[in-house]
Amino acid sequence: MLPGLGALTAFAVAQREGSRLEARFADRRDNKAAMDRFREAATQHQDVESLLRDRRTLQVVLEAFQLEGEIDKRGILRKILTEDPTAEGSLANKLTDRRWRELASAFATRQASALTTTQVAALTTTQVAALTAKQVAGLSTEQVRALSSTQVAALSTTQLRALGSAAIAVLDLPDVRALGSTQVAALRPAQVAALTPLQAAVIDPGEIRQWGAAQIRALSSTQIAGLGTTQVAALRTDQLAAMSFDQSRALTTRQLAALGSTQIASLSRATRLGDEAAEAAAAAEARAASPFAADPGLLDRITAGAITNRYEKAMGEGNPGLREALYFLRNAAKVTTIVGLMEDKALTAVVRGALGLPESFGVLDFDQQRTLLTQRLDITKLQDTREVAKLAQRYLALSATPTAGGNSAVMGLFGGSSASAIANLSTRRISFTA
Repeated sequence: MLPGLGALTAFAVAQREGSRLEARFADRRDNKAAMDRFREAATQHQDVESLLRDRRTLQVVLEAFQLEGEIDKRGILRKILTEDPTAEGSLANKLTDRRWRELASAFATRQASALTTTQVAALTTTQVAALTAKQVAGLSTEQVRALSSTQVAALSTTQLRALGSAAIAVLDLPDVRALGSTQVAALRPAQVAALTPLQAAVIDPGEIRQWGAAQIRALSSTQIAGLGTTQVAALRTDQLAAMSFDQSRALTTRQLAALGSTQIASLSRATRLGDEAAEAAAAAEARAASPFAADPGLLDRITAGAITNRYEKAMGEGNPGLREALYFLRNAAKVTTIVGLMEDKALTAVVRGALGLPESFGVLDFDQQRTLLTQRLDITKLQDTREVAKLAQRYLALSATPTAGGNSAVMGLFGGSSASAIANLSTRRISFTA
């Protein structure tokens, strides 16, 4: 895009017309088709392993975080996408590159809480309702046990569905009784299966009547046998028909006596319709387990991030350094410390170039680089959009026309060989090459 203008002129145009240019770029037929395909494919993945096997879909995910060059690092990606990024020992917390932490945070389904059980018990219902689904999912079984019935009743359906099976199983009977009809209706099949027979037995008959075929099919024979006669009598005919043969056989004589003739007749269809319900239950659980299920807005953010990355790449074609300058313009404000700056190779490269530091800067050890950057850069200026723009312009002005090899080095700032630079900051001896 904008070839032949020169990087500085193209940068000025991008500053003035950036939103319009990116919107036009996103509206291109090839880009729209790619993002539509991504959305359709992403929702089909049941877990991270499935996503890792789909290179095209994974490529778009990584593009959103400028990590497309790391697509073959499957071991690292598996850990990043499955571990709790807030956990002290997680890989995301050991890597210096903030892009990995951003990726891990985006896909995290749970966020561990440091609250003690006493602090959890002291939360007001307003505070409980304000917890994110990830925070609720991160509650330990001990923390869930500490919740009162009033607190449990204050959970939204989204929050409740975020609880793991182990957390559901430790709810006290008064907690289960306190669940509202919308909460009971929202329970995932896996959560229904996690209920103890005693928990299942205290659910209001009218609330069980709201369950779909997948939830009914999730009940074990032991759970069914433990249901009260009023609960069984409240079951709809289609719910009874959704039972498997083994489930229908688990009904006791007293339970069968509580059923009407139409309900009894529906049990004869249980085997056939039960199999259909089993398939529905499996599909529902697969959707709930999808790496994209925990955050409904994740797909939108990924497609937006991927398009922005592609746009900046396209702008850099024929205008050496422009991609890095636009990336700097967009991300500099995220940095508040020199160490934070050094965690991003591309940002560091722009600052180094803008300050006129020689390429030999990259061979210095971590402490030397940090000291030099501290002396030469007022980090607070990165919070000023005008100062950031000046640094980006100076970087472009001082950048020498790259050779083919130099261009490869610049592209490496965003991926490819960058994995070799991954290290733990605790080593305190990291060289950030540009």
